[in-house]
Amino acid sequence: MPTAVEELTVDELAARTGMTVRTVRFYAAEGLLPAPERRGRVAYYGVQHRMRLELIRELQDHGYTLAAIERVLDRIPLDASAAEFAMQAALLAPWTPERTEELDRDGLERRAGRRLGRQELDLLLALGIVERTGQGRFRTTPSTLGMGLSMLDLPVPAAVLRDAAAVIHEHAGAVAEGLAEVFRHGVWEPFRRGETGDREQLASLVRRLRPLVVQGLVSAFGHAADRAVRRAIAE
Repeated sequence: MPTAVEELTVDELAARTGMTVRTVRFYAAEGLLPAPERRGRVAYYGVQHRMRLELIRELQDHGYTLAAIERVLDRIPLDASAAEFAMQAALLAPWTPERTEELDRDGLERRAGRRLGRQELDLLLALGIVERTGQGRFRTTPSTLGMGLSMLDLPVPAAVLRDAAAVIHEHAGAVAEGLAEVFRHGVWEPFRRGETGDREQLASLVRRLRPLVVQGLVSAFGHAADRAVRRAIAE
């Protein structure tokens, strides 16, 4: 279905998306928006510009960096439908209800409630508890950081924690890729062919599936761990 025709000046586009004109021009200068149509000295923006700006704002609210947002937008065709933008927003929404926080070193230590030595910070980074977002900047969530601090206090060698984290990340990544492929073939492709419901229904389905998948993974891991322990005892 073709997208509706819109012709907006930069002021109208900014007002429609809840941004300032300066912010819109910044995103355009960063290459996140296609060039507008110019008539004389006036530039006109359309529905594609509006939908991209709305997705940019939503992804930034979710904690995505500009570099990550650029990679997302690079995968979206310039003539993409509103359905594709809605699906991108639904798929890229965080799988955890907590909002991520970006902090400097002092802010991270205030959030942790303690000083973090170099080795402790390096371990939190290695475990994926904290992510480095730039020079002296870090991203985490309160509950994830709390879990990481509890791990630091365990009487377990750091190498063991790193090895355990590596196993979890490797297999979690494989599971996520596999589930994404199942979703693409079983849900997304039929939707694009017009064989299933509308975009609102599909976005709602993604939101409802997310907690069920997480719960299923936790349950499956628990059963797998029980089986592994029983086999180890039997050997």
